[in-house]
Amino acid sequence: MTFSIRLAANARRDFYRAQEYYDAKAPDQTERFITEFFATARRLADFPYSGPELRAGARRANLHVFPYQLWYRVRDETLEIEVIALLHHRQDSAEFRDRLV
Repeated sequence: MTFSIRLAANARRDFYRAQEYYDAKAPDQTERFITEFFATARRLADFPYSGPELRAGARRANLHVFPYQLWYRVRDETLEIEVIALLHHRQDSAEFRDRLV
């Protein structure tokens, strides 16, 4: 059974921010970043419980090449993966806690 993927508004903003960073600082890596982000999301659609549950039902999956974590919740009732954040490994998770409620 494959789940669908839905990006919350904050996660969408996180993604576009990261993409803009690569566009400005390493444009040759932008396409690779985008590809890896969506490959990680597709993997979660097939294996939703592969990421460890860490806080308030939220799980985390690391991108393999880029230093980002994709935070998500599994919605069994709707067969949906809700991506709630894309955080850089060095980003302060305190600003992210509000999204966990």
